[in-house]
Amino acid sequence: MNKRNRFKQAVRGMKVLPLMMSMIREAAVDNTAPAMSVEVSTDKEVYTPGEEVTVLVHLKDFAPNDPGYSSLNFIIQYDSQVFDNLEYTQHSVYAEGNYTAGSEVDNLFQFNFQSPVDGSIYLGKNTSMRGIDIQVEASSGQHTIPAVEQTLVTFKLRVKELTLASSSTISLANEFTRIRTSEAANSFYLYSPDVTANSPARVEIAQSPSVSVFSSQEPVNRLA
Repeated sequence: MNKRNRFKQAVRGMKVLPLMMSMIREAAVDNTAPAMSVEVSTDKEVYTPGEEVTVLVHLKDFAPNDPGYSSLNFIIQYDSQVFDNLEYTQHSVYAEGNYTAGSEVDNLFQFNFQSPVDGSIYLGKNTSMRGIDIQVEASSGQHTIPAVEQTLVTFKLRVKELTLASSSTISLANEFTRIRTSEAANSFYLYSPDVTANSPARVEIAQSPSVSVFSSQEPVNRLA
């Protein structure tokens, strides 16, 4: 059993309520390395208003000898004043064809990859940020989500036609991360301190140049 597992097992063994877990983390500092890192990227760097954006969620930097996971749950956040996804969802759930599960988790017999859900996480009353819920779990204890570098999912957004933003970001809302290891009889949950959120995907928005109908030249005095 590696160092991370011993620490997590010790914390799990304490008979305390879940609401006290944050207090335990402060009292017992976890110095173990993160289990993985999550990188959010897009298919391009620059878009124009109205253009479709493909978002990729990539997992990498797994710890050595990581046996894998039984479930993964991530929230990807975006600014709803800049991006929209109504055409890609039905009742806030992404329709087939508008998202793609990664090759490591797309086997229907081994994994339950849930259709991404928009807005299932509350990100605050005074914010335009929304979260897309990404969840996948192994169908049984005989299967494991492998701890290998992989693209977990791709999904679509669209830059709003009337946005005036020159740039925006799409990122992991790591405070909502919840993953579960798959070690036989020793499975436990890991949270945001155990996962590194890489830099957000920065999206540049190139506004179309406006054309004035008025000439900038002085009118010609034909009587002169």
